[in-house]
Amino acid sequence: MDRIELSKAPCNQTLEIMRINDASWEKRFESMGIRKGGHIRKIASQPFGGPIVIEVSGTKMSFGRNIAAKIEVEALSRPSQ
Repeated sequence: MDRIELSKAPCNQTLEIMRINDASWEKRFESMGIRKGGHIRKIASQPFGGPIVIEVSGTKMSFGRNIAAKIEVEALSRPSQ
């Protein structure tokens, strides 16, 4: 599968975190449960440049697209309807 930025990943997919592209954000992401090898689910991508909504270990959180772009992911499942 191809690696893509979280901001560009399709919604309703389970994603594996492959890399954090900004060392200054790595500890912040880890404190939220977002770390290399971990699984997340992208729930929504709000229109007009709005935030990305993800689920990590049952907790929903949102990030601006510029922050979400720092997380490189790979899809593990196909989108659910």
